[in-house]
Amino acid sequence: PLTKGISARWMRRIMKRTVDYWSKRLPDYLPDNLRERANLLDLETAIVQIHFPDDWASQKRARQRLVFDEFFLIQMGVLRQRHLWRSQTGRALDVNRELVQEFIRSLPFTLTTAQQRVLDEILADLQQPQPMSRLLQGDVGSGKTVVATAAMLATVGSGMQAVLMAPTEILAEQHFKTISGLLEGFTLGNRPLQIRLLTGSTPAAEKQAIYEEINNGTANIVIGTHALIQGGVEFQELGLAIVDEQHRFGVAQRGTLRSKGHNPHVLVMSATPIPRTLALTIYGDLDISVIDELPPGRQEIKTRWMFPRERERAYAFLRSQIEEGRQAFIICPLIEESEKIEARAAVKEYERLQKNVFPDMRLGLLHGRMKAADKEAIMQAFRRGEHLSLIHISEPTRLGMISYAVF
Repeated sequence: PLTKGISARWMRRIMKRTVDYWSKRLPDYLPDNLRERANLLDLETAIVQIHFPDDWASQKRARQRLVFDEFFLIQMGVLRQRHLWRSQTGRALDVNRELVQEFIRSLPFTLTTAQQRVLDEILADLQQPQPMSRLLQGDVGSGKTVVATAAMLATVGSGMQAVLMAPTEILAEQHFKTISGLLEGFTLGNRPLQIRLLTGSTPAAEKQAIYEEINNGTANIVIGTHALIQGGVEFQELGLAIVDEQHRFGVAQRGTLRSKGHNPHVLVMSATPIPRTLALTIYGDLDISVIDELPPGRQEIKTRWMFPRERERAYAFLRSQIEEGRQAFIICPLIEESEKIEARAAVKEYERLQKNVFPDMRLGLLHGRMKAADKEAIMQAFRRGEHLSLIHISEPTRLGMISYAVF
């Protein structure tokens, strides 16, 4: 934007002089034959026409060239990362296929064709000397967790350790309970499989004991939050690192988890639907496995975006569903009010909804800062149907919206 003392005429004159002088001195890194094949302008012409176009058609062609450059450079970057990671020496795991089959037979359900396909892809990667770097994508309820559990069992069955990192304590605790239940009764030789939970809320004494078990290899599978990438966590022999809700973590955080072992195999999971062409652009350094089939009996997930003025309509829908005996939860982005992020806080929203919107219903409040015993009590009450709706917090967002889900 212009400021005091700088006029639009003066700024345009400086821009014109700069573009005229420097556009002729920019090296064009695209070869002529590629530009001709893609019908792209040369870089000098594109720079001139994007700033001072002769007509709208010239401006459009200039923009196409510059957009191409942006995607091209991003793709070169991710392919470079892919090459650097693939060029490192990993550790090929001696996967015990019979152990994996024993696990599959122990399940109270049959894996879908899609689950079996992506599991085979992951197991094949684990047996390669190059470290795996794979994205597992699938809708909520498609069965990513059971596939990840099978991969972790295959890893620890080969004598290595496995770790799963989740973005919130509540999700980490959920994974811990689910995976512990799925692997109940499995042994490694003559000793039980040891699964540990490590979060920020883990008491100091217990946390230190878990650190030691991770370091000496007693802990076979570790599930936790960002606490896993703290300085005190050192694995004896990390073979597989799994990141759930991978979009909630930064590149540096995933890299820190990866550094906890000597080039371990890495699996990142996401329920965010991404078109394959876009996924190949954003995650070009990853191989992609997609669970594109829901298990039998799973209901279709429907998403509706509602504007703030439609809030009462959303409340009416919630009430009608609850009156039919269903349950619902409401997700808010923050625990406490923040001046920086325009979002509703879970605590404030809980009080407002209980008092003004649903005074005749039983609401529960759940967030990551609660004590473990209090969180467990709330979740158990919700499972028993004692709370008809539940306030739960998610990550901060600039949207400030509230999400509703009905079970």
